[in-house]
Amino acid sequence: MSKPQASRPFTAILIGGSISGLILAHMFSRAKINFILLEARDTVSPQLGAGITIQANGSRILDQMGLLGPMEHFLTPMGRQWRRKSNGEVVKCMEWPVGIAGRLGYSIGIAERQMLLQSLYEQLEDKSKILVNKKVLSFEHGEDEVKVSCEDGSVYVGNLVVGVDGVHSRTRREMQRIAEEASPGLMAGDMNKVSAEYNAIFGISAASPHLIPGESHISSDIDKSSLMFVSKHGLPQWFFFTKLDKRYYGDDIPRYTKEQMEKQVEENGDFCVTGNMNLRDLIRETTSLSYLSLEEANHEHWSWGRIVCVGDSIHKMTPNLGQGGNQAIESAATLTNTLHTLLTTTPHPTTSQLSAALKKYQDLRTQRSKLFVKLSGVVTRDDALADLRNVLRFLYVPPLEKEKFLDIQTQLYATGPYLEFLPQPERIFGNRSWGLDEQGGVLEKNGKTRARL
Repeated sequence: MSKPQASRPFTAILIGGSISGLILAHMFSRAKINFILLEARDTVSPQLGAGITIQANGSRILDQMGLLGPMEHFLTPMGRQWRRKSNGEVVKCMEWPVGIAGRLGYSIGIAERQMLLQSLYEQLEDKSKILVNKKVLSFEHGEDEVKVSCEDGSVYVGNLVVGVDGVHSRTRREMQRIAEEASPGLMAGDMNKVSAEYNAIFGISAASPHLIPGESHISSDIDKSSLMFVSKHGLPQWFFFTKLDKRYYGDDIPRYTKEQMEKQVEENGDFCVTGNMNLRDLIRETTSLSYLSLEEANHEHWSWGRIVCVGDSIHKMTPNLGQGGNQAIESAATLTNTLHTLLTTTPHPTTSQLSAALKKYQDLRTQRSKLFVKLSGVVTRDDALADLRNVLRFLYVPPLEKEKFLDIQTQLYATGPYLEFLPQPERIFGNRSWGLDEQGGVLEKNGKTRARL
């Protein structure tokens, strides 16, 4: 006989061993929220051929949990950023990432995605909660619980399902299906929300002595651009972007074959990604390579009943701004804060109580996620010289005055959420850019301390 609901701990089922999934596992552990994580692959740290940047808004949250220190040996601090024409001619060189590090105490860290995933997994105290080879097929939503059925025949029961399974989220699709069955038309606006107007070849190539670790390179042409981050030992992690013939939605978004990728490289092989390396050079030395459409979305419904989505599964942005992973970390923190507050006073919430908390999570995140989806898209189109204004700005308009640009960047990072039930990291005590006094107290605008965290 199964235990009565009130005698079992509230349990969350996390779907997906992504960066946001593993970070959410750490957050739930610290918030004392029971969970299991189901990952479809046979590993939580696959080599997907992509780099990632951890920026100050994400770093602060990782630092709160003690995760950042063990990562710093593979995080490369970002330094100079070069902007070029597609023939390799330099247009601008800026060092704003160094200025941001000086203000906020965190460098923009360049990392291989696989190494970040591996570090997150290795730092988990209880790895038995992470289950691989668990491809999720369907959900059954009940009054007090949700049953999750997997391809191998296993079934898991929890009080909450959290989708951290990416833009092609099974969780989101199941949530929409169940919601539509209960309230026809409720999810109609979200069914075809994901769109794509650009695609990208992206990969990691062999390290080069000609590349300086920490530097980034952006090259631009009409409807094309490239982006490269150079990590430790001169390892290039790069993207080559092109505009599609139109904006595609949902199932009509193009999927690419190896032959199509080879044709793309053949047509654009001379595109200079740095001053002395073109796309053909990078492909020749590649160790990992992918070709995908760049999906964008910000869904209207983030949750229904006992199901909720986090990160790319609900707010997907292009990679040019480097905020996709960081925004997923922010959403994971906000969800954890909301659940921690609820479960502290109500260990076994009703569906109505839980739904209200999940709505609060979305309300707290909607404005900021929309901002970063929009900003990411603006940068993608700006880099690819999408219209005359972008061309003129690229060629003739000087960068913003340094301090003004840093003010804007600082505001974007420092206003992000954090884990409210954990202390602030000591390294930012006394940093007024974060609004903290020397003991980590939050400063009001008048300079007085409002609270100790």
